[in-house]
Amino acid sequence: MGDKKIERVDGIPLIVYWLLKMHIDKIVDRVLPHPHPNRQGLSYGQLVVLFVTYVLHMRTHRLCGVEEWVVDHRHVLEQTTGWAIGLKEATDDRLGDVLTALGEEEERGYELQRELGQHLVQAYALPTKIARYDTSTFSVHHTPGEEGKAADGLLAHGHSKDRRPDLLQFKQSLATLDPAGVPLLTETIAGQAADDPLYVPAWQRMVETMGHPHFLFIADCKAAALDTRGVISHGEGSYLFPRPMTGKVPEILRELVLKPPVNPEPITLVDITTSDGQPKVVGQGFEVVEEMTAKLANETQHTWQERWLVTRSDALAQRKQKTWQNRLQKVETKLTDLKAKKEESASALLVRAERIVKHHRLTDIITVQVQQTVTQEKRYIGPGRPGPNRPFELQEVRHLLVLFEKNESAWAEALALAGWRIYVTNVPVEILSLAQAMTYYRDEWLVERGFHRFKRGSLPALPLWVRLPERIRGLMLLLLIALQALTLLEFVAQRELAEREETLAGLVPGNPKMTTARPTAERLLARFKNLHLMVKYTGTQVEGESIEPVTPLQQHILDLLGVPKVVYHIAFCVPVSNY
Repeated sequence: MGDKKIERVDGIPLIVYWLLKMHIDKIVDRVLPHPHPNRQGLSYGQLVVLFVTYVLHMRTHRLCGVEEWVVDHRHVLEQTTGWAIGLKEATDDRLGDVLTALGEEEERGYELQRELGQHLVQAYALPTKIARYDTSTFSVHHTPGEEGKAADGLLAHGHSKDRRPDLLQFKQSLATLDPAGVPLLTETIAGQAADDPLYVPAWQRMVETMGHPHFLFIADCKAAALDTRGVISHGEGSYLFPRPMTGKVPEILRELVLKPPVNPEPITLVDITTSDGQPKVVGQGFEVVEEMTAKLANETQHTWQERWLVTRSDALAQRKQKTWQNRLQKVETKLTDLKAKKEESASALLVRAERIVKHHRLTDIITVQVQQTVTQEKRYIGPGRPGPNRPFELQEVRHLLVLFEKNESAWAEALALAGWRIYVTNVPVEILSLAQAMTYYRDEWLVERGFHRFKRGSLPALPLWVRLPERIRGLMLLLLIALQALTLLEFVAQRELAEREETLAGLVPGNPKMTTARPTAERLLARFKNLHLMVKYTGTQVEGESIEPVTPLQQHILDLLGVPKVVYHIAFCVPVSNY
């Protein structure tokens, strides 16, 4: 009797089928140069499919583990891909070559993303009405080079969104499509680079990928520079950005809120309802129309009509007001407890008190002064106890007292302005109402969710196990492909459930009866655990057959995704000479 081996199957056939359906191998091979002639075996595109499958299955990107993983799942991978996979196909050297080929030339990476994005938009009929863009920082524990930077400046110290300014970092951008947050573009940027110059190139690349500029481009306040808005408007694009609370914007907002040109109207969101099923009022707002002019790169001026959406979020206002109250209480406590040091002057004590007020950003609300009083105190001369006939002298003693006063009108104004923001858009009100604009911007978490998966989720880029800049760029491109696969799984499953008007149960551990119409890709893939393949080795043949049958829930998931059930009916008998 020959040897036997059990291989874990899990979600590998589903993942491989999904990646091949996305044409990952074909597009990568079309964009990347051919490997060195001495390199035999799988192509770069096929290695990318294996590596992304490994990342989705094992939730790590460590190159050194791929070779062993491929050996452990070799028969499953061969049967699902149809490729002959050698024992040394997925060494870390070969995978390193793939990362280098992906990341060493910027234009090559752009071309790959463009072809992938165009294929996904067309093949899956992705909605292209709303696109989002954002950046985030990735802190790494690499050793700094000269002046705290890597050789080409990719890793550097900068403003850390992870609150780790002591670590080197790189930035990563992400552009996604609603409603599932399917990513189309990403870019690896130097850790110290500013975000402001990134928005116009990102919008232009998205236009090139989707083939038209007729989508709403949503980003954070750093995208609201006048030049950025001018370029998008001139290119027949649409945008929705909050204005940053810098420069003259706070004063403009103050004037608009305290003296509104029109009466504010309540903002109701249809996706949030009260207990009686009515749309919930989440704030109020109004809008004004301004004529804007910007100078473009070719020195021509572009003029367009822009709507300024002045809105107040009730939830944000409550949080802001609570923050103001806490800060005021802290300042009052600190000023009450502030005492003069020995021999400290009134001016020095005043500086310390004003520093406290400034640190808590209450300079316009709290007025501080130091009151100095001088008293006469007896100082007895010589030793002994005081007595009626004991000589003494009068000595002046200075007393410093910190006095503060709250400006009630400024305080009331600060509370009244809490929660108000200005959003700008060039979309006519007939197409985008005030409530719709706020609904769209509230969904900014869709792009943030991709960063969460990269940092603490199912596609961890951290801790970072590669060091060369070109390999870091290549790795982030592969993680983009993995993120595309996950979000597409979600999109297709949720769309199919919506069309069927169904919900799906059995995805939540410990609560099998809980149903959902919006299952996540992670929970869908988790339902395919504990599937195995029995492999038997005889003298002349290798036989394999699935052990566990596919459950009704697994069949239902495959049906929702359009994946044929045969991918899990693995059975083969091949000559030993093939191995």
